[in-house]
Amino acid sequence: MKTLAPPQPEVIVRRPPTFGSLPATSAALFIAANLLVLTRVHLPFVDPGVEFWFAFIYPAYLLYSTAIWDGAPALERFAYSVAGALLFLLIGGLAINTVLPWFEVPRPLSSIPVLFLVDVINLVLFTVRQRRPAIPGWRHGLAVLRREEVRLLVTAGLCVPLAVLGANRLNNGSGDQVTMVAFGVMAVAFILLLHWADRIASGITGVVLYLISVALLFTTSLRGWSVTGHDVQLEYRVFQLTVAHGHWNYSLFKNAFNACLSITILPAEMASLMHMDDAYIYKVFFQLIFAACPVIVYTLSNRYFSKKISILAAIYFVGFPTFLTDMPYLNRQEMALIFVAAGLLAITNPQWKKRRRQVLLVLAGVGVEIAHYSSSYVFIGTLTAVWLIEQAAAVGRIGPWRLHRSPESRTRHWKTAPRTLGIGSLIAVAAVIALWGGLVTHTAGGAAGEIKDAVSGFINQSGENKSSAISYGLFSQKSESLQTILDHSRTQSLAAVSKAPKGTYLPKSLLEAYPTPVVNEPNLPLTGLGRALSDIGLHPTALNTDIRQLAADGEQVFVIIGLLSLLFSRRWNRLVPREFFYVCVGGLIMLALVTVLPALSVDYAVLRVFQEELIFLAPVMVVGSMTIFRPLGRFWELGLASGLCIFFFISTTGLLPQATGGYGAQLTLNNSGTYYDVYYMHPQEVTAVSWLYGKPGTLPAGIQADNNSDRFSFTQPSEVSGAQQIVGNYPTTIKRSSWVILDWAIVNHDRATDFVDGDLVTYKYPIAVLARTKNLVFDDGGARIYK
Repeated sequence: MKTLAPPQPEVIVRRPPTFGSLPATSAALFIAANLLVLTRVHLPFVDPGVEFWFAFIYPAYLLYSTAIWDGAPALERFAYSVAGALLFLLIGGLAINTVLPWFEVPRPLSSIPVLFLVDVINLVLFTVRQRRPAIPGWRHGLAVLRREEVRLLVTAGLCVPLAVLGANRLNNGSGDQVTMVAFGVMAVAFILLLHWADRIASGITGVVLYLISVALLFTTSLRGWSVTGHDVQLEYRVFQLTVAHGHWNYSLFKNAFNACLSITILPAEMASLMHMDDAYIYKVFFQLIFAACPVIVYTLSNRYFSKKISILAAIYFVGFPTFLTDMPYLNRQEMALIFVAAGLLAITNPQWKKRRRQVLLVLAGVGVEIAHYSSSYVFIGTLTAVWLIEQAAAVGRIGPWRLHRSPESRTRHWKTAPRTLGIGSLIAVAAVIALWGGLVTHTAGGAAGEIKDAVSGFINQSGENKSSAISYGLFSQKSESLQTILDHSRTQSLAAVSKAPKGTYLPKSLLEAYPTPVVNEPNLPLTGLGRALSDIGLHPTALNTDIRQLAADGEQVFVIIGLLSLLFSRRWNRLVPREFFYVCVGGLIMLALVTVLPALSVDYAVLRVFQEELIFLAPVMVVGSMTIFRPLGRFWELGLASGLCIFFFISTTGLLPQATGGYGAQLTLNNSGTYYDVYYMHPQEVTAVSWLYGKPGTLPAGIQADNNSDRFSFTQPSEVSGAQQIVGNYPTTIKRSSWVILDWAIVNHDRATDFVDGDLVTYKYPIAVLARTKNLVFDDGGARIYK
């Protein structure tokens, strides 16, 4: 019973208002940050750390330590402060980017204007803080640490250097041992956190979750010495385009990525202050910010559920495969999810007045929209679904309170909370999307067209392609085979070749003689443990596949059962208000729409949508797993639910498959596998791009590389322009006049991987086609260029 008691708000001990001077340490760092920028002195590691503190950490701390967030406990203050500091940088950067050119400042995002902006932000926030009571500082927290808390902090803190060292070892061609230890220590830290949950302060729990989240993200983001990943390649390009001009202008490169201020203005501000390789702004500092999101998930869950359930919710959030394998490559979505989580936290605060909650919701909507357009569509879609459910419940009297027989039971068993969503707040959030996406960047029109086509395709059953990710859906139909998907794409491209002017593409008769059969990436060799399991009839390939499918199906079942438990069980009705239940149902409806509409499952990646919805569905997932084990008793229900959650974490992070072998290689643990072949930038490929740069007629002739061709874009600030376009090098699309780059995987393994209709498809690449039709002009053993 103790673990299921309603969470009690933390007591915030206030001190009297202070009007004293800036603390000596903060003043010294503030001055040092300014001097480092003005003098252009470069101190490795010190300079980036001081400037990140100056631009982000200190503004967040000033926001945290004000009385603006009256009635909010420490971790909730932390959530609002992180989102607030982000919003200040995004809106402030947009302001100087817009206004300063009026005063003949051609590079408003260069060092001096950005330095002035951050100075103003810090001084204004410091002034506001000085006029308000503040909470105790970090020294007070250290003074009252318990032994268990110290052990947890040390264990979680150890994960971060282990993750960094493990990634660097792999980058240098060494083994996976250090990263494996890092994942193992993370699992131990989670087990200890659950075991000691009742003896650990919520603030310490938040720090532990943050450190483990940083370590998880670093195992992926720090792979490779260059920019590694899928979307991050184009994200890096629009960032470099902004840095090259010292000014953000959507018209320079009319692409939806360039409409996201989170990957244009925000990193450009950081780059103007920090003296470091620009790639590490995404690799390190964006991950340090996004690691706050699991802490917000815990905080939101802890509003209604016990600490142990909330910890499990955070583990499910970080253990979902998309968090580890994809989020570090989706920096714009990382920043957007911070605003989504903070916005949901604000609208569920029972102590604030409705108007305050609505204002914060709209501000969160602004942050989501300018950070990432797709996340804002999911956000407004979820909120709209919630509002419609509330209206239906109010007008039709079909709400959950009808399920109880007597009026007395209706009020006694279903907790109520103040409503926030209204037609006005929804219109305000929609107006933000329309203003930014419709009038400023014109990205909303494309989304509207895609939604229309998706609905039309669903109604007409036109047989549009669906992402294979929906095969993990509990009620989804089996998707087409990868060979069928590739053959369909090949047929379409050959038809285009037939219609093009003669001599544009390679001869169709030649192309038809070279098929592109789909090939499977080889699995990891069996380890000693894997061979032992195989000897007793548990082959690791089938075992790990079944466990992954069990995790995918199980988590969906847990969500459905959890929602039913919230609806019917008086045990949960007393803790969770129906308003939160409506939010969960609205999120499930949005997830279902993305799953069943073919075009949306390709364009908006159902797994990424699920990651966003997990912000509030994660605790429901825990409730569902506990309900399944409820017949065994309340002690066992939580214990078994915890064990299953940790087991899924060990599997989805790759720790178990790596320990047994016989499964696909993950980039975080190997120098092989699909992600390594497709997204890892090798030194030879960097050399090839450098060689090609500046060759006569490069851009007019066109450049063709693999389907993730943004890896081969010129990314140095002096080389970036909006005119550079690189297209894929699938054999049927190759033009006679173009330069063709073959990457490391093609050169060394004859394997190419294309992103076709939402799926990564690996096939045997016919190099002989190029050998017969073009000249080999560059070959360094890891990349080739034909002309």
